[in-house]
Amino acid sequence: MEITEFCEEVKSELEFCIGEEVSIDIKKITKNNGVVLNSVVIAKKGRNVSPNIYLDRFFEAYEQGKSFGEIIEEIIIIYKENSLTKNLDMNFFTDYGKMKGRVAYKIIGYEKNKEILEEIPHFQFLDMAVVFYCNVSEEEFSKATILIYNNHLRMWDITKETLYEDAKENTKKLLPARIVPIEKMMREIFSEDLKREFSERKGEEDEFMPDEEWFDKAADQLLSTVTDCDGGGGMYVMGNENKLFGAVTMLYDNTLQTFSNEISKDLFILPSSIHEVILIPDDGRQEAEELWRMVCEINNTQVDPEDVLTDAVYHYSRKENIIIKLF
Repeated sequence: MEITEFCEEVKSELEFCIGEEVSIDIKKITKNNGVVLNSVVIAKKGRNVSPNIYLDRFFEAYEQGKSFGEIIEEIIIIYKENSLTKNLDMNFFTDYGKMKGRVAYKIIGYEKNKEILEEIPHFQFLDMAVVFYCNVSEEEFSKATILIYNNHLRMWDITKETLYEDAKENTKKLLPARIVPIEKMMREIFSEDLKREFSERKGEEDEFMPDEEWFDKAADQLLSTVTDCDGGGGMYVMGNENKLFGAVTMLYDNTLQTFSNEISKDLFILPSSIHEVILIPDDGRQEAEELWRMVCEINNTQVDPEDVLTDAVYHYSRKENIIIKLF
């Protein structure tokens, strides 16, 4: 079975199970780097916004032996857990004066996004592009964003320079930078993964939900195993608390300079994803080409294609307060 046929089968089964109260459509969504994902949209009648449920991972699970019935059950659970209870009032979006405080920017790779860049306002930064979006900001749509296109600028009668200045001011306030040792970030990831696993298993016979202390200790044990094998000391992760589009913190005024001065070293910058970057203090022992090979390997094996920023290594000079591309 091809994925197109799989998506149509999912649609038919969902229509049979819950079709009376909703409309169901299959859509292809173009993400960052030109990645096209297949999604099902289960829209409650009378609602103007519905979440996309991406089907590609379900197709992979199906090919690996997961039953079609189990997949449908999981999709219905996701739909019910993420079903929106109200419409999104879009009136704010037509008036730039009302929405200018929600404008933010992010960075994406330039080469892999040339097609979409023709349609959206942007500025080139090294081998990346600065692009703009609007934070929906309402509680029920907490992480929803709207990409800003050239036709939006015409509707608002503003220039991309105005958009840039507003986004520059807003983004640092809305999504302040966060720099933590990589060990701390890994610990948080382990803890979140464990909580998710137990949450999914909750309700099974004799299953219990541990407290926060248990998760912290378990994450520490996992972290000690990884760091004993792989090291990782002296590396930092820079992003934001929301863990959303945090690589743009490279552009924040004084953030790299302040951190670099604190440790009295220049920095290598490795683009971990569009959501964060890795900072490595330059103590003269690192080989830039070796770091580049590491970035390429991680992007090819560990990062979702739509989350890849670039296959590059950058260097920050605290004396000159500039970022340059090395590879």
